Amino acid sequence: MNVEITGRHLVVTPALRTYVLRRLRKFSKIFGDDLSCHVVIDVAKDRHTAEILLRSKILTVAGKGETPDMYASILRAVEKLEKQALKHKGKIIETKRQRARAGSVAEKTGIGRSARATPVRRSNGIEEEQSRKKPMAVEEAVLELSQSQYPFVVFRNMDSGDVNVLYRKKDGSLGLIYT
Repeated sequence: MNVEITGRHLVVTPALRTYVLRRLRKFSKIFGDDLSCHVVIDVAKDRHTAEILLRSKILTVAGKGETPDMYASILRAVEKLEKQALKHKGKIIETKRQRARAGSVAEKTGIGRSARATPVRRSNGIEEEQSRKKPMAVEEAVLELSQSQYPFVVFRNMDSGDVNVLYRKKDGSLGLIYT
């Protein structure tokens, strides 16, 4: 972690420097070691201001704290940074969870990711849906048809390599078309 501390209208003491470094140490756990941090501390009359800019490969966050005490200003700025960083990390975790849930639902239903593509409606009123799936046996196609909402399943037969269509008849039985 690279930390640069700049003092305006005050001298940066070793105690102030160690306090800043100790407070910023937690961000290396969140973002990793490839982290750049620029801290500007300023004193104007009775206002003590701390501005912190934290840059990583993933995210750039900034926080500002202003109080009558310099240590409290630094703490306030760090708390703002921490809130932003945890919010961003939470978003990353949530998107990973949603992807995992979508994948597990697809596994349970037997539908692959490419088969869940949204239909494309053409100007002539015909909906097109594209699906790339591995070749399957007729028994697997029967299982997929029973779990599917569609009245038919188009698949490549594992044995012959031909494209086949398995469909439900009006009486409830199944029909198979060889092409």
